[in-house]
Amino acid sequence: MNIARKNLTWLSAVSITIILFITFIAWTNLFYDHYQVFNFGWSDKEPINSNQRFNKVAYLDKHKGEFNAFLIGSSRMGHFPVEYAESLAGEGTSFYNLSLFSGIPADYLKILKYLNETGHPLDEVIVGLDLYPFFLPPDLSKPNFRHHPHVTGKRHFEFLLDYLFQTSFVYLATEMSYFFGETPAVYSHDYSTGRYYPERAIASINEDAPAYWRKELKKAAKGLKAFKATDHFLHKQQTADFKALVAWLKVNGIKFKVFIHPRHPANNAYYQAHEKQMLIDLVRSEAPEEFMEVAKNNCLLSSNQNFYDLMHYKPIVARSVINSLYGNKHLNTGCDHPKK
Repeated sequence: MNIARKNLTWLSAVSITIILFITFIAWTNLFYDHYQVFNFGWSDKEPINSNQRFNKVAYLDKHKGEFNAFLIGSSRMGHFPVEYAESLAGEGTSFYNLSLFSGIPADYLKILKYLNETGHPLDEVIVGLDLYPFFLPPDLSKPNFRHHPHVTGKRHFEFLLDYLFQTSFVYLATEMSYFFGETPAVYSHDYSTGRYYPERAIASINEDAPAYWRKELKKAAKGLKAFKATDHFLHKQQTADFKALVAWLKVNGIKFKVFIHPRHPANNAYYQAHEKQMLIDLVRSEAPEEFMEVAKNNCLLSSNQNFYDLMHYKPIVARSVINSLYGNKHLNTGCDHPKK
């Protein structure tokens, strides 16, 4: 009898512990809303890792008809000033920055199809391509990369339920200095324009730019050694997805431009000349009239001060890209003496 009571007590304790643990996970997810999908606003802290694929579609659904042009690409596109693109695109053009963390052509096609099917005007699209996913595609299985249920057809309740039980308390442990201290947020997001801001990188640069860039360049050197240790070929699925994106834009009569993002010299060094040419040849073959070369002789790329990190350039470079896309000869980039 005593053994049975002890076993019952043990089972009760284990059950209560499990229930409390699950409740803790759910509560932290709701309160801190790490992926910004619940949007209750209970915490005064910015979400640590907002899901752009969800939030941008949610914003656009609430503002249907306000935008008829889209800047779409990876996070490198995230610092493009929409108002500057509008000033060159002409009257009646209203851009939204539809950049996505680790965005790839399959993402762009999914969202553009959804917007088109639900009555959003699509008069112009600018597609920014990265080299890296065409060789080493990113892992998009993480919670912060899930598409809005309107895009996938998944039930909204089921979508949110998945987030309710993510083990996000790990963020609380690794980011204690942010949640419970004065460390800046990693990012902040302005979903009214689609832009995001790398707050932590900006703070580190402002505090000690030379030290920040020594760390960045040291990371680049390690990454370069690992990247060059293997041969690289254009990924078949990424290639097929890009072709499908271009074909869909053409079939639907949507005006578009395609460019390949300029790169920091330390990041550009990862790729051999023939690897860069592979992507250029692919884009030229699929969109010969729409492909725009934007990085030739751009002296802005030679200075760390024009980058937030090795992967992401500042608006000054983005404006020079927009100038190239629209053939604006007066670059006005602060680059008075380009290197020959």
